[in-house]
Amino acid sequence: MTHYTHTRLGEDRRVTIPAKVCTRLGLAAGEPLVLEEDHGTLRLIPCGHLLRDVQAAFAPYHTPGESLVDELIAERRAEAARE
Repeated sequence: MTHYTHTRLGEDRRVTIPAKVCTRLGLAAGEPLVLEEDHGTLRLIPCGHLLRDVQAAFAPYHTPGESLVDELIAERRAEAARE
């Protein structure tokens, strides 16, 4: 659902996000945000949302229980043993 809320750019070029928006999105003070600029439009995206989207995009390529880190460590140890 799209919500529109008005705010202003302050003299120090800061934007205040209204409390009701923060509450609705579960944002806390100090929350990292990404500012996306696209064809004259600005969009603020919580970093947690971006992380969730990236994880969802890669989920089809991940096998539950599989650890690529453990696999890499095992490969490196095998290489070291061969040397």
